[in-house]
Amino acid sequence: MNKTKHAVLGLCLAVSACLAPLAQAASWVEISNPAKGGFKVGGNTVTYGPIAAESVWVYDGANPAGAQSAAAIKSLVTTQFGLPTSGTGSLVLASQGDLASSKSGTFSINSSFDYLAIHYGRGELLFHWDSPVAANTVFNFGNLPRGISNFRAYSAVSAVPEPATYGMLLMGLGLLGFMARRRRG
Repeated sequence: MNKTKHAVLGLCLAVSACLAPLAQAASWVEISNPAKGGFKVGGNTVTYGPIAAESVWVYDGANPAGAQSAAAIKSLVTTQFGLPTSGTGSLVLASQGDLASSKSGTFSINSSFDYLAIHYGRGELLFHWDSPVAANTVFNFGNLPRGISNFRAYSAVSAVPEPATYGMLLMGLGLLGFMARRRRG
């Protein structure tokens, strides 16, 4: 009985030792300086462009089923960058697309965006720019460890004035015009 317990304990420790590196590999890692000549993913130096991102996050591990839906990616980006789920600063899908499975290539995004999620094999790249990237920018990438399959681009929702704000603005301008006219007379 004692030998069986030791064998089971030894087997559990061996399995834990084998799974620990996998669990560590499947976590989000922020790239400290994505602006300098690419960054490492799975032993490869990944390049991208044309505009250097303010921050890049990499997830290099198995994604759960359904993780590639637009809603799942939006939730992922929102969580990773600490964004609100609604209101000012929240995300709206700007563009998405499926791509040929290639480790290098280019694609164009037909509207401006602040955040870009690129899915490759079993990993994800999340890019963020402080200023929106212009519409129809051709985004290029190179040397991914596995082929890219799709992308999702998001824009941060900016504050939209309420209709009452426009009304107050018009009233204020009207009042200024009235006062200027009265002074002339």
